[in-house]
Amino acid sequence: MNNRIFCFGEVLWDEVDGAEFPGGAPLNVAYHMAKDNRFDVYMVSSVGKDAAGKKMRSLIDDWSIDARFIQSNDDYPTGRVVANVSDRANVTYDILQPVAWDYIQENADLNACFPENACLIFGSLACRNSVSKQTLLNLLSKKCVRVFDINLRGSYYDRQTLSTLLSHTDLLKINEEELAEVTSIFQPASARAPEQVQLRALMGRFGIKETIVTRGADGASYYTFDEQVDVAGITVPVADTIGCGDAFLAAFLRHRLGGATVEAALSHAVLTGAFIAKQPGGCPAYALADLEAFAEAKLR
Repeated sequence: MNNRIFCFGEVLWDEVDGAEFPGGAPLNVAYHMAKDNRFDVYMVSSVGKDAAGKKMRSLIDDWSIDARFIQSNDDYPTGRVVANVSDRANVTYDILQPVAWDYIQENADLNACFPENACLIFGSLACRNSVSKQTLLNLLSKKCVRVFDINLRGSYYDRQTLSTLLSHTDLLKINEEELAEVTSIFQPASARAPEQVQLRALMGRFGIKETIVTRGADGASYYTFDEQVDVAGITVPVADTIGCGDAFLAAFLRHRLGGATVEAALSHAVLTGAFIAKQPGGCPAYALADLEAFAEAKLR
């Protein structure tokens, strides 16, 4: 696999209890991936030509994420989300629209920079508008490793869009609630079946090679058609759960693409999700040494 990582979709500001944090699932993944200098991380998105967009660009530059494919939109503002953290283990979101990341345009320079076997990380939310959706579908037609972090949000998905995205997926990341929803959409007859039966039916239907099911503090499982790896969760005092799944995915990919076994990569992913849960926002300041110290303390 190429060491270029492309994260496609929403770039936005999360409002949490009156405070403001950079966010958006693809940006969160890019942030955590960019901690590892073995990878060249690119963000593909759009921000407004407003103060919020300028502030976001400045942050992204500081994070060593390549921002050349973040477009500037004259007509729409930078994305914003109001997060309700009254239940800190289950955050809900008011995702404002229309905003700049709804209008990510096709880009010839991006196509030229996108090498064979690069890793493309995407979610379903970016497809709520036809402009960004078509740009994503064009990228998904390339020969690349396609990682679908499904991230079902509110009413911003439908059966046809999910079917198309799942059909272009090599590695799927999905949580228990999302699995129940996707099962109800595509194979309701198996709704009462064990998780592994639901998962492998879904993978067979759409030709998905690998799937990770996350369970928050209860850990995660990795599936292929003939393999299952389970890793227990870690309990920590939770500041909020914003971005924990994104940090989990970035950690799994960093270690797996770096040559680690599935079990080792999954264990690091669970540790990283717990580490981020202890801190507010999806992109808290830290160095890999801080994460490694946390992991060592938990593994003693």
